[in-house]
Amino acid sequence: MKAGTHKEQDGGQTRAPLFCPFCGECFEDETRCPSHDLPLVPFDALGRMRTPPVPDEHEAVAPHDLRFGRGWIAAGALLVLVGFLLPFATSSQGARVATATGLQVASRAALNLWFLPLVAFSWIAILARRRTPAQMRGARLAVPLLCLGAAGSLGYSLWRIHEGAERIARTYGLSVDIELGAGVFVMAAGVVLAFVGGLRLGALPKPSPPRYRTD
Repeated sequence: MKAGTHKEQDGGQTRAPLFCPFCGECFEDETRCPSHDLPLVPFDALGRMRTPPVPDEHEAVAPHDLRFGRGWIAAGALLVLVGFLLPFATSSQGARVATATGLQVASRAALNLWFLPLVAFSWIAILARRRTPAQMRGARLAVPLLCLGAAGSLGYSLWRIHEGAERIARTYGLSVDIELGAGVFVMAAGVVLAFVGGLRLGALPKPSPPRYRTD
């Protein structure tokens, strides 16, 4: 049977091919899959059984639906919020060692770092409000732009910390070493995930072609 054929002639009558719901292969002159002993089904039923239904342009998906790029953005928002509470930087000045979380850095040294959790909540709000594919695609520009702003805020915060250490060294002649904490990398990973998700937001999957048994 040739790939791409959807009907076959049998005794002058047209018969639609049947597929295994487990492996997705098409079998000729069979009613049960010889490999898995399951009843064969038409191709339309196979698609409904193997994949969740794809909504149309204006059909809202469930709030917890992670398809269409939504999962990437949700994971990015979660990582940014978690990273904000993790150690952001450790400063060493001789025997004195101090570690500050992103929350502490935002409260004391770099107020602009508050932009990252605000952006994370903005991503969550976008996912909650834009639930049809058409609405999701309308936010494809907003999400990446927010990601760029978050990345810039993160970079500026790191620059301010290092600039402060250099100012102390110039003014007081004291050497201050700065070591980045896990929170920086976790938040950066979250921004990257959300950026990728923003570019994919609202993209509907292409239907996969059926597989035909050739042996």
